[in-house]
Amino acid sequence: MIATPRDKFRGCLLGATVGDIAGAVVEAESAGYIAKTYRSIDDILATKSVPEFSGPDWQVGRFTDDTQMMLCVAEWLLNDESCAPEDLFARFVRAYQPWRRYGSGTEMILRMFEEHRKEWRELATAMFPEGSYGNGSAMRVAPIGLAYFDNFETAASVAMASSRPTHSHSLAYQGAVMQSLAVATATSQAELDTDGFLRTLRRSLVYFSDLLQDTSKFSRALNEIEHGLSRGASCFEMSSVLGAGIAAYEAVPMALYCFLRHPDAYADVIHQAVFIGGDTDTIACMAGAISGAFLGLQAIPRRWIEAIHETEYTPTAIEEIADRLFDKYSE
Repeated sequence: MIATPRDKFRGCLLGATVGDIAGAVVEAESAGYIAKTYRSIDDILATKSVPEFSGPDWQVGRFTDDTQMMLCVAEWLLNDESCAPEDLFARFVRAYQPWRRYGSGTEMILRMFEEHRKEWRELATAMFPEGSYGNGSAMRVAPIGLAYFDNFETAASVAMASSRPTHSHSLAYQGAVMQSLAVATATSQAELDTDGFLRTLRRSLVYFSDLLQDTSKFSRALNEIEHGLSRGASCFEMSSVLGAGIAAYEAVPMALYCFLRHPDAYADVIHQAVFIGGDTDTIACMAGAISGAFLGLQAIPRRWIEAIHETEYTPTAIEEIADRLFDKYSE
């Protein structure tokens, strides 16, 4: 059954959230450890808690900074008509909860914001002189792809604006744009055109190459994705080719591959994204957003949605945010 546009919006946000909560349980673990410890995503979500490196145990069913910041972007699109990066920055600060596993660079920047609000543009380079090229801005851009699924140029522009507060390296911008356009393309396609999908992502790099920025990492990754799909390579095999780390140029292509390798089955996408190991919460979050945007809410196992254990952003609340985005941007 082809998903309705509204169902695609719901599937994207809840698909990202489910990927995040499943991946969070085994974040930074090896594929070998995950396979030895768990048989399935159901096994993972049935776990009550897992030890943290420091502090209280991680409670399974809670989402990380990935979903928290994604929902900030959604509410920014809904409430801030100008889509000013400074306003998004302020939303991130208000929503900040240290226990949600923020990256050290982002955490430092968020803590500095109130004291240095007038200099917010400089904060993104406070830890990394050229800005961070981590996946932290790509992981949160799904709502932008939804909002501008029919206007890829605007989607790319707003994705870059959303990256600016915390991730100002050109590779982070490229990753954010690529992920947002992947969501936009998945939302707009009723049937998957893999070649067209990859062409759209390649075109997204032209803007950066026109600015004389190095796009070779993402260009090479797209070539590897195309080659991997042509020979039927597994996601696990491709994780050693593309990488599964926190860099945007590893995590974004890996998420793309998980979706394109299993375009008709959300559950398979999430299983593969989690069981490859590495930065599992973010890769599964991004892959889940794309898959959910393509297949819609009905493709996500209901028991997985019910495994979300949040008091404010319950599944119903997230679905309502998706509906508001649809109502505002699909008129």
